Amino acid sequence: MRHGSRYEFPGLPLNSVDAGTNLLLTGPTLEGARELLLRLLLGDDGVLIITADTSARKVLAAFEDVGGRIDRERVRVVSCTQERDDDLGEFVSSVGSPGDLTGIGIEYSGQYEQVYARGYDTVRTGIYTLTPLLVYSEDVRPVFRFVNTVTSRIRTADGLGICAIDPSAHDEQVVNSIAQPFDARVDVREVDGTIELRVTGLPDQPAEWTTVPALE
Repeated sequence: MRHGSRYEFPGLPLNSVDAGTNLLLTGPTLEGARELLLRLLLGDDGVLIITADTSARKVLAAFEDVGGRIDRERVRVVSCTQERDDDLGEFVSSVGSPGDLTGIGIEYSGQYEQVYARGYDTVRTGIYTLTPLLVYSEDVRPVFRFVNTVTSRIRTADGLGICAIDPSAHDEQVVNSIAQPFDARVDVREVDGTIELRVTGLPDQPAEWTTVPALE
């Protein structure tokens, strides 16, 4: 849902953000970070998901589970998981490996143009997650350049970017480097089965751990 030049997040304890905002979501992938990323993509905008460690089929099913509507005009996936999703049709593009950052960038740009050409001038992008890209590259610099390119495109196009990373899988220095192109960091954790978040880098957002309401 959008209001003017801002993106809104119904059902989540986050205030709306300006168009062109990029958020880095940090937290163990199995402890609510994946679900929260997908919930941040909900709305009437175009949706582009780059998935590096979960098949496109599973990502789309998870998106539906949080209330997302799978509309082939509006929703696109770039899969670099080495799992065959070709039968899902043109709205899923495949790249051979999470290490092929150039290929991922090309497919992402192509899918962005497809969504834009169908009349969706506001697009939410989710990267699900950055951790495999870093594992395959063995060097933070190419991944940093890739992230910088994607976030710059989102900023220029007045989109919204949500990229997830598991901080427990990397040195703190790596996470801090990757965080540089982002406007803010959203930390996620799970406490006794409840997902909590806090935001660093943006005003008017919860700076202390705040409960995320469960899906209805």
